[in-house]
Amino acid sequence: MMRHTGMNPRSLHARAILATLLGACVLCACGQAGQAGIPESGPSSTSQPITRPTVISADGRTLTTVIPIGGCQKGRLSGTESDTTVSLTLTLTTHEKKGEACAANIGLEPVSFTLQKPLDTRKVVDQATGNPLTITKP
Repeated sequence: MMRHTGMNPRSLHARAILATLLGACVLCACGQAGQAGIPESGPSSTSQPITRPTVISADGRTLTTVIPIGGCQKGRLSGTESDTTVSLTLTLTTHEKKGEACAANIGLEPVSFTLQKPLDTRKVVDQATGNPLTITKP
């Protein structure tokens, strides 16, 4: 026995088929950026706190640390200098391209920043946290 809903059975059946087809289209488009009207994701960058040791080169001009990265990621160390302070920014950028498979393994990648003049007695701070960094020599 059918319950009366104010719609005829054919209209209900047509709506059910339409909902099923729309659901299938959404499921088929998952993970396929750039297709079916889904925009391709561009690079996204985030500032990361510096949590690994930072090393100064023998000539006092290059600061190096490592960042855990993998897949479609790249790390970058940049900085600003004053007479008393060097402020470092560690950035992680993720690049996802249509049809590109990103490796799931993660490794430590060295990133460096070259100073305009030797570090000497200037203090080094992490821009993301504002905390001073301990600098070690090789």
